[in-house]
Amino acid sequence: MRQDTRISELMAEAAASRWNRRTLLARAAAMGIALPIAAAARGAAAEDATPVTDADGKIMVGILNKAMTMDEIKAEVAKEGSVNVGNWTYTGNDTLIAKFVEYVKNTYGADIKLNYEASQAPSTYITNLYTALQSGNAPTYDVMAIEENYWAEAMSQPEPVAQEFLPSGLVPNADRVVPMLSKAPTAIGFQASATPGVVYDKERAPWLKDWTDLADERLKGKLTMPKPGDVTSGGFLLGICAALGKDYKDPAGMQEAIDFAVQKIHPNVLQYTTDSATLQQLLRNGVVDAVGFWNSLARMEFLSGQTNTAFMLAESGQFLVNGYMWIPKNAPHPVLAQIFVNWRLSDECQFPAESWGLENGPWAELNEGLMGPSYESLIPEWFKADYFNYYPTIDQLNTKYKSVDWDYYAANIEGWMDAYSKGIGQ
Repeated sequence: MRQDTRISELMAEAAASRWNRRTLLARAAAMGIALPIAAAARGAAAEDATPVTDADGKIMVGILNKAMTMDEIKAEVAKEGSVNVGNWTYTGNDTLIAKFVEYVKNTYGADIKLNYEASQAPSTYITNLYTALQSGNAPTYDVMAIEENYWAEAMSQPEPVAQEFLPSGLVPNADRVVPMLSKAPTAIGFQASATPGVVYDKERAPWLKDWTDLADERLKGKLTMPKPGDVTSGGFLLGICAALGKDYKDPAGMQEAIDFAVQKIHPNVLQYTTDSATLQQLLRNGVVDAVGFWNSLARMEFLSGQTNTAFMLAESGQFLVNGYMWIPKNAPHPVLAQIFVNWRLSDECQFPAESWGLENGPWAELNEGLMGPSYESLIPEWFKADYFNYYPTIDQLNTKYKSVDWDYYAANIEGWMDAYSKGIGQ
């Protein structure tokens, strides 16, 4: 039988049986079939987040620590009935909620509710979590889907408040995530590219290459920077330190970075702000040539027709502040929590299809880069030519993007920000 015929038959069986990618690849290997990358990426229903079963047809469920049949899991899903997630204010939140509820209904036969709380100040989630646990109550949230530094803070508590749940048969998509974005057994990333950085007009300031270029006199009155205090400005100080060839863990090195920001960059700053609407207006009207903000602003502007808007991938590297998903201890809905984590890493949610009805901008909010090589074939045709101008390649993730020692950061950020704030009079 011809190889392409065998592949077609295998793919048809995969679709009929709703195999996930792991099962498909295992069957292909057993049959001596080498699947093309595109075929492997499609899997069954494009990696539909289906749980992984063992030889007995059971699924090992993390947290509960027991093997369960699909019928037992369906009963547990129906019993839990809802799941509470703390996340951000995506434009497409309503669509995301509807699609997850639809997925659970189709896969587990249950009508459930996703309580998807959205805030741009996720520290409130952490405060509520600590208050609940210290009071002996169940946490309000089943899943935290917020920046990595909050997970690090949760793990640094005298009694870590993040639940171990990986590996889990309910979360097979965690295996698709590159190691640098995994914090197993307690957390898994769902973003690959979130970093504070420089968004600029590539025609007006084509010479911007690294953090220290923000001191260039050509940016006099043409630059905004984030207000001191949050992780956005913290990421800038880390970046400036790296561009100066210093180590942020060396107090003298970080002091040199702060002095550079105060003495060399501050004179160029028109305004300190992290209000995205203000930044958009200033860039679009040519009032400023560069703004300090999150990398996502560049692609949002590009997809809104601002084709000169670019993101500066700093020559000295970018410090990552990606979002991670973790489950607090004593979460009231642990099964649905794991199902949500897995679905959030599925093809459907990482690369929303046209059926989601999202405009390009909201689509690019939900998509935060490649979590691993298996996702690359899913980049839509309308974005293929420009995708890697606004998101990192897997190679860039490994070579140009840097992880942060969040314990050290947390122990020192207050002192850094005090010195920085005083220096610029904020």
